[in-house]
Amino acid sequence: MATGFAAYRATVDSAKMKNDPELRWLLEKPSLNIWIGPNRHVMTYTIAAGESFNLVLSHVDHTDPATWKPENAIKDMREYFSGWDPSLTKVIGMIEKTLKWPLLNGSHLERWVAPNNKMLIIGDAAHAMLPYMSQGAAMAVEDAAALAAVLSLIESSEQIPSALKVFETERMKRSGQMQSASSLNGKIWHFADGPEQSLRDESMKPEVEGKSFSWSANQWSDPVTQWWAYGYDAEKEVEDAWEVALKQGSEVAS
Repeated sequence: MATGFAAYRATVDSAKMKNDPELRWLLEKPSLNIWIGPNRHVMTYTIAAGESFNLVLSHVDHTDPATWKPENAIKDMREYFSGWDPSLTKVIGMIEKTLKWPLLNGSHLERWVAPNNKMLIIGDAAHAMLPYMSQGAAMAVEDAAALAAVLSLIESSEQIPSALKVFETERMKRSGQMQSASSLNGKIWHFADGPEQSLRDESMKPEVEGKSFSWSANQWSDPVTQWWAYGYDAEKEVEDAWEVALKQGSEVAS
């Protein structure tokens, strides 16, 4: 499902940046860096044991991907971020090739499990989402853990349909919430200059200044959001749901 977002993806040889005193700081303390602005943002981090610098340059784009011309990608990308932080535009100037990708969301599905209970879908096939929480692959891992956990609890093959129903219900809820959080970042990071942008930046100021904080509009750093995203126990949640189903009795065959 189209979202109105697209992203340029590219890498730069870290060796080129190490030789530039204005860019060396991006490599000396490896971390995830993000630049945000009206209708676009850039996320960067090192990969390949620090040998390569990865860039994901996201932006609002409602055009038809069929009209995109690969030969214009570098020029268009540089124009999109012209006038941004000089350090960033210098790195962008080092990019030798890039690809532009449409960013898509999976449509809500009523079922993940086939009516005959002999097949089910997980991962992106079930809940593709924007990359703005970087949790797409994590949701697939959670799916697998939850499925293994609930199937390990059954006592007979007759309970498989009930176990799959518990799995489906729990994982639909969790992945749907993460889809929503990912889409929300696409709004928070792209505010035009104005009251919303000012409030967002004010909430993020302590983090930028290295001070302690208890809340931030930046979902990547907000303590409560971090606990929700990274403190979730997929196995325990599905195990607890199975226990509830057992107590209800009528939905679980013995």
